[in-house]
Formats: sequence, C-alpha cells, structure tokens
Amino acid sequence: LYAVGAFLAFTLSQFGMVVHWRKKRGPHWLKFAMVNGLGGFVTGVTVLVVLVAKFVDGAWITVLFIPMLIFFFVAIRRHYHSVALSTRCTVPVVPCGRLASPVVIVPVDRWSQITKQGLELASRLSSEIIAVHVDPEEHSELLQEDWDRYVVAPFRESGETPPKLITLPSPYRFVIIPLVQHILELSAKHPDRRIVVVIPELVEGRWYEYFLHNQRGRLLEWMLLVRGNERIFTLSAPYYLGEHPGDAGKTTTAS
Repeated sequence: LYAVGAFLAFTLSQFGMVVHWRKKRGPHWLKFAMVNGLGGFVTGVTVLVVLVAKFVDGAWITVLFIPMLIFFFVAIRRHYHSVALSTRCTVPVVPCGRLASPVVIVPVDRWSQITKQGLELASRLSSEIIAVHVDPEEHSELLQEDWDRYVVAPFRESGETPPKLITLPSPYRFVIIPLVQHILELSAKHPDRRIVVVIPELVEGRWYEYFLHNQRGRLLEWMLLVRGNERIFTLSAPYYLGEHPGDAGKTTTAS
C-alpha cells in the first residue's frame, strides 16, 4: 500500500506539472513538460506493476477507494459550482425605506428577564409584534396578568401600540408544532412582508449548562428552516445570566 500510495503521488504530481507548463507556456516550457511527462510515465508504469503484483495482498483497496474518493470530491466541487450559479445575483439591493417593516414573532413561555430581552429586541425591529404562547394545560392567566402589567401598560404610557399576546391551546402538550403552524399561517396571511421570529435564549457561564436550556428554541429554528420559506427569518436574542444588574435573587428559565 505504501508503494502504491507513494508512486501514485509521484505520478499525479508529475502530470500536474505537465498541465502547469502547458498553461504557463514560458521559455522552454515544452522541454520542462516533456521531462515531467517522462517522469509521470515511469512512475505510472511502476504503479501499475505494483498493483498487478500485489493486487491480492491488499493493493485492491487502492483500486476501489481512490476512484471513489475522486468521484466524491468531483461531486462536491460540482455541487459548490451549481450552488454558486444558482445564488448568483445581478439584481441591485432594495433600500430599506422601500421595504415594508417585518412582522416580528416572539415565542413566550412565561414572563422573565429572557422574555423581556426578546421583546426589547423585537420592538427595535418593527412596530408590529406578536407574542405567541403555547399553553398545553390552559394555565395562561398568570402570563396574561404579567403581560398586562409589564408590557401593555408601559407601551400605552409611551403612546405606542403594545405587542399582541396570542395563546395557542395544545391539548396533547405539543409546543413546537402549533407554533410552527401559526408562523406559517402568518406568513401566508402576509405574502408581501417578511416574518422575523425572535427566539429568546438563556446563556450561562458553564458550557455544560448549555444542554439544559434552549432545546425548544433550537428545534423551532430547525423546523422553520425545513418547513419555512425565504420570507421567514430567525433571530436569536441571548440573555447572559449574571451580566445584568438586578439578577441577584431572581430565578430565570429559558423561554
């Protein structure tokens, strides 16, 4: 296997230099190309001799896997080339002033610092904000009270339209599926506008604590990528636990 690999590398490098000299066509390029071509021919014959002599002893592995790898790499290169052609753009960008503001959706589990972070980000993106709460047990009274107190009242005091709070029932305790369906319905309802889903996330200091939170947010983002369209965007609103004044004594969980 070592002999096949070494001489195959020599063969490819020699013929690669032949291609190089043909493209460059500098002084005496033909002489250099002939020297490299001769070297490639000799090492190529050596590869064939070793393959035939040691085929049953394991050289067949290179005959099988090297063409497979070459085919695999060529397929990847063609894919990248196809994607580059498909995403090629010759249309100028549309200035923001000519675009309708997006409809911003914020998934809400309960009122918390994390939810507040997501809503503050959403309010900077659009004046039309829809908070969506999926309630599998129909216990949304506490959230509605907090919403009226901490969201609706401050918005009205500042003279702005408060975000809507929509509660989706889920008798089978599904959370992500009803949420995705509602987002897709809103997208169909507003065919001329973009839908931005702001996903509040909790970020803690220790890496292993990452696995304890935000699973629903990641799943929601993945499902929107699979089932959504080019008008639906997801945006993360991270809340870093311990970096905000007033965190002490407050218990927060991911929304």
